[in-house]
Amino acid sequence: MSSAPSIATRPAHILVVDDEPQIREILAAALRRDGFRVTPRASAREALADLASDAVDLLVTDLKMPEMSGLELIRAAKEKAPDIGSVLITAFASTETAVSALRQGADDYLMKPFGLDDLRRVVERVLADHRTQTHGREALSVAREEAEVLRREHRQVQETLTSVRRDLKLSRRDLERRVRDLELVAELTDLLAGEDLERVVRTTAQITGRRFHAHVTRIEADVGDGVIEAEHREGDEPVALPLPLGALLVERARAEGSGVVRDEVLGQGRPLEGMAASLGTLGEPAGGIVLLRPFLPGRDDGELSVLAMIARALKPALEAERHRRRAEANAVDVAVAMLEALESRGSVRRGHAQRVAELATRAAARLGLSARERRDVATAARLHDIGEVGVPEELLVRAGPLSPSEVDVVRAHAVLGARLLEPLGAAATLVRHHHERADGDGYPDGLREDRIPIGAAVIGVAEAYDAMTHARPYSRTLSSSEARREILRLRGAQFVPPAADAVLEVLSA
Repeated sequence: MSSAPSIATRPAHILVVDDEPQIREILAAALRRDGFRVTPRASAREALADLASDAVDLLVTDLKMPEMSGLELIRAAKEKAPDIGSVLITAFASTETAVSALRQGADDYLMKPFGLDDLRRVVERVLADHRTQTHGREALSVAREEAEVLRREHRQVQETLTSVRRDLKLSRRDLERRVRDLELVAELTDLLAGEDLERVVRTTAQITGRRFHAHVTRIEADVGDGVIEAEHREGDEPVALPLPLGALLVERARAEGSGVVRDEVLGQGRPLEGMAASLGTLGEPAGGIVLLRPFLPGRDDGELSVLAMIARALKPALEAERHRRRAEANAVDVAVAMLEALESRGSVRRGHAQRVAELATRAAARLGLSARERRDVATAARLHDIGEVGVPEELLVRAGPLSPSEVDVVRAHAVLGARLLEPLGAAATLVRHHHERADGDGYPDGLREDRIPIGAAVIGVAEAYDAMTHARPYSRTLSSSEARREILRLRGAQFVPPAADAVLEVLSA
């Protein structure tokens, strides 16, 4: 029996719930014109009955209804269909209402009055996020299944390796080659169980270089929003791998059915053998593996098979990284839109987040953090104030002192920000801890210097510098030199020393 069509191959089914007939029919008609399958209902009871009998992709509901509020309906709907998207329509236009709706399960909201174009944009955005999450889960499931296959193969390889080593009937040359290849497979399967693709690519380049005795091995993996690169060199003789040559070999490998190619090339006045394998994901080219090694007259086609196997082994990790980055990008887009709304209201200082992000990213590079850690710092620094969406505007702009209870409300923005950015993983952790202090008197968790993530510490110093050097309602603006002296004075008390040093070095450069 064939399975039901996926959301990517059928019109999305939208359930419109509103106790006002005229509004309900207007919304339903507009969505039908956009090609959606629409079921209008007058009550929450009717809507829940539909959920029990039919697949629904999106619930659009009014907040105020007689039997059950829109938020209560959304919560009940998600119990029946956890993957359903939801849009809440409300006439109570306030930031607190919006935050409450998002906290209680709504994926997005519309403030009355709104135009049909606004409705269309919100519906398409929520459905797009729904599709991305669904595809991401599917890709992760596939990646886990393939990783399990690799682990089973690893166990089988270990058993075969033991048997091969006892098999003295094979010639010494063939035995050594089989042992070498099986050890390579065992090493790769252990490596690919990890989640850090940058480390996977770097270590795979080393393993491949050793296996093929290559002078130079280069891997480029396209992850959608950038390219992860690694190059490994063996031996004392310097051999360069020109980028045009590498690109040409990968292009030729892509045209081959096996995905691999080899050829004789001239390198620094002597013949070398060039080998390449193409990388691909979801039917699209995604980089390649290229190596140069000493030219050997006798060719062994088994070498190409090993290189093709290495390229195939990288595929699950590459696909999982692409989906992870796509999901993170969607989450960041939503958060940036919320932050820009805060800046436009004046609740957050305009340009503050961007300046902090630029300074923190440069300091993270000065500290030698990895590319992935620098991306997390850049994202967290750009969004470190997102939690202020839940803080009353009057507290953020008041020039006078705050009461202890009001201070607690303002400080809660670090925890709320981390919760809103939870899909981003490490970046959310940096947002939570960017107000911790080296002496343990910070918030929200009172961490001391040795327990504060270095990325969070860098953001804390960068934010403090920007706050001191730009106008604030409750303190005077300092010059750049005054602010740097203040950071130096508080080094070890408020600021983690390595983070303070890195920011000061960047400012002095």
